[in-house]
Amino acid sequence: MQIDLSGRRALVTGGGTGIGRQFTGSLAQAGAHVVVCGRRPEPLEQAVAEITDAGGAASAVAADVSSEEDLQRLAAAAGPVDILVNNAGYGKIGAWTEVSPAQWREVMAVNVDAPFRLAQLLVPGMIERGWGRVINISSVYGMVIGNPYFYPDFDWDSPAYVTSKHALIGLSKYLAVRTADTGVTVNTISPGMFPYTEANIDRISAESMRRLRAFTPANRPGDVKDLASALLFLASPDSSFVTGQNVVVDGGWTLW
Repeated sequence: MQIDLSGRRALVTGGGTGIGRQFTGSLAQAGAHVVVCGRRPEPLEQAVAEITDAGGAASAVAADVSSEEDLQRLAAAAGPVDILVNNAGYGKIGAWTEVSPAQWREVMAVNVDAPFRLAQLLVPGMIERGWGRVINISSVYGMVIGNPYFYPDFDWDSPAYVTSKHALIGLSKYLAVRTADTGVTVNTISPGMFPYTEANIDRISAESMRRLRAFTPANRPGDVKDLASALLFLASPDSSFVTGQNVVVDGGWTLW
């Protein structure tokens, strides 16, 4: 399938690094003008330079999605967005009994509140134009809780992250129903084991990788290109009858 997003405008939060960086490049390669959002200007500028050097179109907006003021500014700067990719994510490791209310809210602000507010700010314009795609990036830990066996090197416990990713899948389903007859679709992508991203490469030990791979039917970790392929389909006109779905990209890991 040849994905053509020419004339479309995409916003990717957390788009300057990691998986988000791959998303921005893939969307631009498909013809979209990509607005890259993140907190730090330098990675954003690098992402934009890579896209424009390759002949694509991109612009950057530095913003903290946990700030209402920044969200308002981001929505105004992004313009009429056709494809919203809520990729920015945040989590903390710590015992559930010791998580403070402030720490809990900090994670929820990025992982749940920001996708909802950006939907409020940008989806009405999509509805008016009769076309739009919202793609929320959750996790396999939005479906399961997480087995400590896979992380022998530290005490894996991330209650706010796991709860927020479950909530994001629920938010996608809710918004999908509310927009289903408008030309706007809302879907989720839940990545599985992608150890070679900036967020994970220094965290996943060789023993963790061995255990994770052994429990993955595909017998390999994920590559960010696997996620980009799913994203491009959900962003394309060809996915118009797919909404409210959680596309799990995990090599079968959650099947066992």
